[in-house]
Amino acid sequence: MIGRLGVPLAFFTIIFATPALSQNSTVSCWDEIPATSSLSWKPCYTDFTCANLQVPLDHEDASAGTTNIALLRWETPNQPAMGDIILNPGGPGSSGVGWLLRGKNRLVNLLGTSYNLVGMDPRGVNNSGPSVDCFPGQPFVREYYYSLLNTNYDPANEQEVRNFWTAAGGYGDWCAQTLNQTARYVNTPATARDMLTYAEALAESRGEPKDEAKLNYYGVSYGSTLGTTFASLFPERVGRMIISGVVDAEEHYGGTWMHSLRQADATMTKFFELCYEARSACAFFKNDSSAQDMQERFDALIADLKREPISVSDPRFLQFPKVIKWADVMYGVLLAVYNPSSFPTTAGILAQLEQRNATSMIKLTSELDIPKGIMPPSDCSEPSVKYGEVGTRNIVGCNDQHGSYNISSFEKMQQHISYLDNVSRYLGSIWSGTIPVYCRKHAFVPPESQIFPGYKETQTANPLLFAENTLDPISSFAEKMANFYTGSVILKQDAVGHGTTAAVSNCTSAHFSNFMQTGKLPAAGTICDIQDPNPFLVGISEGGNRSVERRGLPFLH
Repeated sequence: MIGRLGVPLAFFTIIFATPALSQNSTVSCWDEIPATSSLSWKPCYTDFTCANLQVPLDHEDASAGTTNIALLRWETPNQPAMGDIILNPGGPGSSGVGWLLRGKNRLVNLLGTSYNLVGMDPRGVNNSGPSVDCFPGQPFVREYYYSLLNTNYDPANEQEVRNFWTAAGGYGDWCAQTLNQTARYVNTPATARDMLTYAEALAESRGEPKDEAKLNYYGVSYGSTLGTTFASLFPERVGRMIISGVVDAEEHYGGTWMHSLRQADATMTKFFELCYEARSACAFFKNDSSAQDMQERFDALIADLKREPISVSDPRFLQFPKVIKWADVMYGVLLAVYNPSSFPTTAGILAQLEQRNATSMIKLTSELDIPKGIMPPSDCSEPSVKYGEVGTRNIVGCNDQHGSYNISSFEKMQQHISYLDNVSRYLGSIWSGTIPVYCRKHAFVPPESQIFPGYKETQTANPLLFAENTLDPISSFAEKMANFYTGSVILKQDAVGHGTTAAVSNCTSAHFSNFMQTGKLPAAGTICDIQDPNPFLVGISEGGNRSVERRGLPFLH
């Protein structure tokens, strides 16, 4: 997923920081929740309970010390529950606590009410330890630095590429001096072991043998990597697991992230096809004779912006003048293809850009906390998030690949960009600002017990359910990953976007909740329809005048 800092996050639409606990809570902050080796739940927020689970930093070496894992639980009204489902929205670095807190209704509709739902902040994330904040005690500096790090990065400009590559190395040097060696324990295999610890603690709390405990799990994007890691390391402890938005986890551990975008260009083409189908309901439609004509107009727009960027100097929207470049637009497009609900807004922005008007582009980037002519808030003007998601993402990604892929020279950086361009002509070079370049001066090495041994054919205690859209711009590897797990099944959702949560499907929800309740997998080859196949036509009545609601221009005054 791409987030506020210009690098991919696993799930743009479901990444949340966790707010302070509400005044009506029994506890007022996470620090008031003691870390215990058994589950001790405290009422928090509204309709939730919170806990801090104490786990060893190294489950094979008690002398390394311990840390806490923050947990948020929603208890189903249908008690006694069949168990708990651990949730992970992606990243690496995204908060499961925040996902459940803000997305409870959607998750309940998707997974049913037979289980309690548990949002877990993995190691180094949000309220969980250990801290991997490279700017300790300086939240404003941290957020401003991250926001500037590559939001101005133009991968078509050789000097900017060189500057970015150099800055990424400087970031590694900086973190090596500001973090301590507990950062080496923030990695995916360690988090998988923490999930087993949770399953065992839950079993004990229910009076069941902990050595027979099984994990129930729902993970999306990077969450798919965490899920398959668990299934490979602890196959006999697999309960009901749904793996969605499936990442090529071998490539994650290999550190290259090179083929993630293999469906990105097809997703772009689908955007224009849906816009053409919607005609005047899509703001970018211009009496085009075909979707291909529309796509060629987009290509011409990007070429024009490469020649001549757009200056925006309207003090009604800005605190200082700003220039919008082609890379800014492509970064916005990368955000858009994550979730088709953003297609109308994107079409409106593109229509304005064709008229050399970048006002809506500025408004959008401001809403995403990208500093395009607007200063970010200081830590004095509003509360800052407790952690920097980019920092966690880089630590986890680099620890997991532990030197497997190193962009050690500027020439290798150029080769990396060139390869990505061959994978996706639209988004490949933009993707070059992701994790791999930040690992070139990574200073931490996980212990041997936390280095993933690799994937092989595995028989799990219960089969896995994999799920993905027919077009996913950044992770479309269900077939590959399912082949590692005997008896697993793939459910397809006839949608475009990242992960099955990018669309609403009663069919998908029915299969998910039935699988969690009964263990019954969908028939092989099942493809689920979605509620709104064309996002440009949402809210437009059947047979009505499609021009009545012209979607995609929400920022015009």
